[in-house]
Amino acid sequence: MYKNKIVRILISIFVFTLFLNVDLIVSQNSIYQSFTENSNEKILPPPILPNMILEEAIFMRKSVRVFSENEVTDEELSTILWAAYGFRSDGRRTVHPIDGVYAAVIYVFNESGVYRYNPINHSLILYKEGDMRDKIDILQYNAPIQLGLCWDSTKADPNLGGAELGQVGQNIHFMAVALGLGTVVTGQSPAAIAPVGLPKNEEGLILMPLGHPKDDYDFTYRPLWFSFLPKIKHSKITVSDAINQRLNGTEFLGKLTRQELSQIIWSSYGFSYYIDNILGPSNLVLRHRTVPSAHGYYPLCMYICIESGVYKYIGGLPNCDLWGLPIFSFLLRLNAEDVRQSIAQACNKSEISTASMFIVSILDLEATRKWDDLSNESLWRFWYYEAGASAHNVQLEATAWNLSSTILVPKDVSLIRSSLNLDNRYFPLLVVPVGKN
Repeated sequence: MYKNKIVRILISIFVFTLFLNVDLIVSQNSIYQSFTENSNEKILPPPILPNMILEEAIFMRKSVRVFSENEVTDEELSTILWAAYGFRSDGRRTVHPIDGVYAAVIYVFNESGVYRYNPINHSLILYKEGDMRDKIDILQYNAPIQLGLCWDSTKADPNLGGAELGQVGQNIHFMAVALGLGTVVTGQSPAAIAPVGLPKNEEGLILMPLGHPKDDYDFTYRPLWFSFLPKIKHSKITVSDAINQRLNGTEFLGKLTRQELSQIIWSSYGFSYYIDNILGPSNLVLRHRTVPSAHGYYPLCMYICIESGVYKYIGGLPNCDLWGLPIFSFLLRLNAEDVRQSIAQACNKSEISTASMFIVSILDLEATRKWDDLSNESLWRFWYYEAGASAHNVQLEATAWNLSSTILVPKDVSLIRSSLNLDNRYFPLLVVPVGKN
């Protein structure tokens, strides 16, 4: 009797468990089928990760405005979006969170619709159906893909949103070069992406057309002829690995070599060692800079703070980018004071005062008033974009030489001004400490 009772109990448990599992399987399959049939999400293929050396990508960074009719493949788009704002193999993002915040949003425009990039799933989520490339702005350059760079205004203000997008845009530029694609940073106010109808908490800043250049990249290697800094060398790291392995840190040891100083400073705001052979209305610049600039103004000044004093980086002679002139680059010594502790204090980060070098990006407001006045504070988001691009270059180049860095926002602007002997014409944007791990 006892054994029969146990057998009956076991049989009942087995039947119940089998029924439950079948019910769950049917339920899960129904949910999955419903999700896939109604989903507007497209999973992207794995990124390609090209093997172009980092410095080569920086040398070849240029603004491409004329594109062929060749389509951008899913693999190419996947690579661009991963580099722009995806997740690395260690679970971190491909750009640094300024003030600990990720606020960027990327929209992708193609012939079928407008999609929002989902970095968590590395996917595209349909935002609006239909080809809206010609609606976002008739002045934009025609390309198979348009990338709209926006930020979430509940997470960041316009300036810090702009700085984060500067990092995003640089990764798009570098990966485009490595894939043989082209792009250009375009911005206006109000934002060109506005006609799409963004959520209330999002603001647009930049549009970047993406496609295959009509003319292939064609450069002549003509390095800097005059410089008091060591010649720029190629590292052994690819642009893909530099993005994937970017080193962050706030604890620094030791001093940088002159070669390391030269590499890092050049990446922040220097000139290419290449002369661009493609002439014409789409390319008026022969020697490109390491970062783009609105209207080609380049109003930032890079102040270098090291133990021996404060220096201003002179990247080259005026208009050498337009005429392809040889470049005379050097550090102009301003004083012999070690202000690193004051700069760290101005960022509320006393622990970083041991960094070997601080690169402080300073906006020269007079340099924003040329043929078009871009000095209004409502437009500073574009200069923060430029500063973010510069800071990101420093982080990538530092990684290539096994150095650590971070990006900080000044909390005490007056302290930085007094430390660098600057008046109100100059406004500190970002601070990047660099040192050995």
